[in-house]
Amino acid sequence: MKRRTLLGAGLALLLAACGGGGDAGRGITIGVQKGGVLFVAQQRGEVAKRLAAQGIAPVKWVEFPSGPPLIEAMRAGSVDLGAVGDTPVAYAQASGSDIVYVATHSFPSSITGGLIVPKGSPIRAAADLKGKRLAFTKGSASELSAVVALKKAGLTLRDLTPVYLAPGDAMTAFANGSIDAWLTWDPYRALAQERFGAREVPIDRAGLAATNFTIARGALVRERPQVVVATLDALRDEAAWARAHLPEVEKLASAATRLPPAVQHAMLARYGGNAFAIDPVSPADIANQQRVSDYLTQAGVLDRKLDAAAAAWTGWKPKS
Repeated sequence: MKRRTLLGAGLALLLAACGGGGDAGRGITIGVQKGGVLFVAQQRGEVAKRLAAQGIAPVKWVEFPSGPPLIEAMRAGSVDLGAVGDTPVAYAQASGSDIVYVATHSFPSSITGGLIVPKGSPIRAAADLKGKRLAFTKGSASELSAVVALKKAGLTLRDLTPVYLAPGDAMTAFANGSIDAWLTWDPYRALAQERFGAREVPIDRAGLAATNFTIARGALVRERPQVVVATLDALRDEAAWARAHLPEVEKLASAATRLPPAVQHAMLARYGGNAFAIDPVSPADIANQQRVSDYLTQAGVLDRKLDAAAAAWTGWKPKS
């Protein structure tokens, strides 16, 4: 109960910092994590200038450590738009939240993963996780990776000890050896590799693309669709700038996060030219998200079958 109270208090403070809701005035509040197009847009300031020129101001940025707390803030009406992985989207839909996905950025399953172990670990494959302590953030995309990889190895979460930790806490646990393996994402994956020599273990996502979704409050989409379109157009151009200026992105991100340049370089090198993109929601994206939610339902993570198309908004047609 004490931990739950502290978490509740922390979320309340975070929501207060968001400014009490994006419907105030004519601006927009954007939730951002340490990476991706939104992070670059926050640091450069060009998207905010462009939106202000269209009468969309102020643009407020609120930082989150992962997708689940960003979803909570959006559910409370304190954030208008943000970016999260596929699993938070499924959780939000399962809870009946008025949240829709309005744009996507999909990565091939061949370059996704995120299962890391200490350099001297005997774990070489997902099957070796049996009986081990596996950390991941509950409700994040890493939970889906765990479910899918274990299923392909003939295991379930009941065959090991799941340790549900936020990224910062998981980093500490990884460093002190209190967990055997960690499923995470960049920059945490790259940082653990640089600091502790973490070794990545290949996992099978059963052909599922890993999708980064731009999400928005349903009320914003219904009441101010022109704001959503203008923001997505600006972010798409920002993604194009980032792809064309990767060395500058590395420097900008290193200065903003204080992470070593080697970590930023490793992150961008991992994804190559696919590091930044904002694309309209396609039928393939919806089909992939349907498979994601079905996996989570079959594994008992979600308590009902979802219709992924019901949470999709396809009203954005990019200008270029």
